[in-house]
Amino acid sequence: MKTLFRILIVLLFCIALIYFFTSDSSYELKPLEGPNSKSTVIPKTEIPKGDEDASPRPESGVSTYIHQDDDKLLKDFGKPDRIDQSAFGYEWWVYNRDPKSFAMFGVEGGKITQVYATGKAVDVAPYKIGQSLDDIYRMTIVNPEITVKIGDNVYTFALTEYDMNSRILVKFDGVFAQLYIDQFTDSLIGIRFMDGETLVKHRPYEMTFVGDLIRVPNLNSYTIQQSNEGYSKQLFDLVNVFRSNENVPPLIWDEVAGVAAMKHSEEMYTEKYLSHDSPNYGSLKDRLAHYSVTYDEVGENLATAYFDAIEAAHGWFNSEEHRRLMLNDKFTHVGSGVFINYYTQIFLNKP
Repeated sequence: MKTLFRILIVLLFCIALIYFFTSDSSYELKPLEGPNSKSTVIPKTEIPKGDEDASPRPESGVSTYIHQDDDKLLKDFGKPDRIDQSAFGYEWWVYNRDPKSFAMFGVEGGKITQVYATGKAVDVAPYKIGQSLDDIYRMTIVNPEITVKIGDNVYTFALTEYDMNSRILVKFDGVFAQLYIDQFTDSLIGIRFMDGETLVKHRPYEMTFVGDLIRVPNLNSYTIQQSNEGYSKQLFDLVNVFRSNENVPPLIWDEVAGVAAMKHSEEMYTEKYLSHDSPNYGSLKDRLAHYSVTYDEVGENLATAYFDAIEAAHGWFNSEEHRRLMLNDKFTHVGSGVFINYYTQIFLNKP
């Protein structure tokens, strides 16, 4: 009887081991490639005929800060909670003290060149965060082609059907707006106002141009490192704003997971692959074991070919499986890592 009992104990132990090593306690989703990953920039010799109508520029809201001095930003909003370097030469002034008022202002040469907002309390006139797509189409001139004139140069952006329903581009007098639509609720979840030069630098859609192409300034290795770190922090900010909007508890930053995420993004960039499995460090579980990260459950989102963290975060949020991971209330901690245009975000349920 004792022998039988011992055999039973051994069998149960073996089953437990098999379950531990084969159970799916990790979520590894198909990596995303940005919608502009295959976009082209085509020079032309003929200036486009005609021009689409521009809507009157809003007289209130955060878009009115475009072209103004950063002193006005300090006067109205106070010192930013953080200043991040971008990969385009400008700085991001981040105001993240409250998810409901989350906003980031792009500042270059002492001038405000763009603003992004996703906090529900931010005045994004003429729109509102949470506004329905139908309502937006009723009040907005939406064109599949938008032209930007800077001096003697003309740039034309062509929007795809996907863009027209998820990343709408709107032309106002002197200002452009990108409307980020939540495709699962058909509502506005974020908005970016910017000047024409910033839009051309970003090239978020297929673009043709007549004249000279605006070049992004060459950044040294230190500035690139700073922009990578800034985008990593922004991914953390954005996932918590999205969770707040859905009444899901915020995630806690995990420094070690952040390092693991950054290293994976760097390796994907240098070795030109896009996968959860590293050719040098193995699977997600193996990679985290290398850094002695402990957890009960783990998940990972990967992306590439998005021009900044805002675009990557909205790309994930509009993908059903990636969105589910971002809003999973089982997860307690998160670490993000960005290298150039490779994005990694690791979610942990820590014991």
